[in-house]
Parts: sequence; C-alpha cells; structure tokens
Amino acid sequence: MIQIPKKFMGNRVKGSLERVLTQTAPRPVAETHTFPINTSDLSEYIFVPSIGVYMAKERTHGGLNWYQAHEALHKENKRMPTINEFREFLKYLKENPSGVAGATSAEIQTILDDILTVRDHWRAQWLDADFKVDNKKLYIHYNHQTVGGQLVPQNRELLTDYLTTDKTPGIDLESWIQKASPHGLPPPKIKKGDLYYWAPLKDNNSVAGFGVDSVGADLGCDGHPQDAGGSLGVRSVCEANASPQKI
Repeated sequence: MIQIPKKFMGNRVKGSLERVLTQTAPRPVAETHTFPINTSDLSEYIFVPSIGVYMAKERTHGGLNWYQAHEALHKENKRMPTINEFREFLKYLKENPSGVAGATSAEIQTILDDILTVRDHWRAQWLDADFKVDNKKLYIHYNHQTVGGQLVPQNRELLTDYLTTDKTPGIDLESWIQKASPHGLPPPKIKKGDLYYWAPLKDNNSVAGFGVDSVGADLGCDGHPQDAGGSLGVRSVCEANASPQKI
C-alpha cells in the first residue's frame, strides 16, 4: 500500500513524496573492502577537483528508497555522494559560474536551479549518511557498499563539532558550503539564514538528504530511509581512476 508520509527531512512536504515500505536487511558495522568504481561515459559527470570524484549532472533513480538507491548504484559500479561530497560539488559549481571542464555555464545554472531554487515542484536527493547510536553516542556511517547482499559502511565515526538542534529556518547556505563539520554538517555557531536544517536523530532510523520546494531548501539528516517518490532521486558518484580530462 502506498501512502503519503507526514514527514520527510522535516515536515513540509506536501503531496510530492510517496511512502514505500520495504523489507530492509540488517547493516553490520564498518568494514573495508575493495570497491572499484568507474564508468565508460563521463559526459554526464563533472569532475570536482577538491574531492577527486566525478559527480552526476542530473538526479537519477527516482522512486527508490535509500536502500534501493544504494543497491541500484552499486550494480552500476557507482555510489551515493556523502554529505561532504555534495557540499563540495555545490561549492565548486557556485565558484565557477562561467563553466568548468565538462559543463558549460548554462549546465551549471541548470544544476544549481534544480538543487537550490525555491519554487515548485519538490526536488530532492539522497546522501550517503546513516546515523546510529552506540553507548549513548551518535555515530555517522557512510561510504556504503553492497557486500554479500548486505549494505556495509566503510566508515563509522563519532559525530563531532556539529549543530545538534534543528534550525527551521535556518542556517546560511553559503556559510555551510564554505565551512562544515568534519562530516559535512553545519558547525555549532553557523550564521543564521534561510536553509532549513534538520539535525540527526537518535532513533537509529535516520539518513541524510537535500531537498527544495516552494517553501524553502532543506538539509535533512532525519529522513526515513524507507521513503521514496518520483521527485526523490540520487546524484551518482564515480571515482576518478585517472587525471580528469575535458569532455
């Protein structure tokens, strides 16, 4: 049965997100595995020098929940961006409005419009961050991969130096893009602004995403991983196996 969730990355989504309830596999603690990621066609990607990866120009895999999006990407030898990678992607595009290798000025403006412009309709994308409590402390799991049918994070780290309370609104987008916590979250004393921020929950069922609609833009770390909808997708990442080249 499909139903509309009452909350996703906050409580402002109005009819644009479908709830899909699926069985989810248990996720073990972090392990390290060899995970080659590449693609033969980089024309739909932008190389981000600060993080050394290629980020997709468009959101894909709409209609999938967080777990399903990971699975689909891994089958393509791609992965979901972490919060920091997504933030660096935004920073790179905003600092180079006239164009970069692989993307014209018009393409950059289209990407930023899709991600940031406050307007109808709702657009959102999953980010690779899963929050779990251990011994009363909150940890972030990221860099997930599928190993033996299980979703396994390569990194499991204690959350530090981040804003622990919701700001609705808000925090300053530019301040967050320029300076964040070690894991990409807003720092505790970040400047006020219009970007809605939903802090990670200690419910062991929260993941990250970024969305925008006619009310405002959201950095949400309280999203339900089972949520899904046509306007909710993912911007895939490919690792750089060689020096970037103009496309």
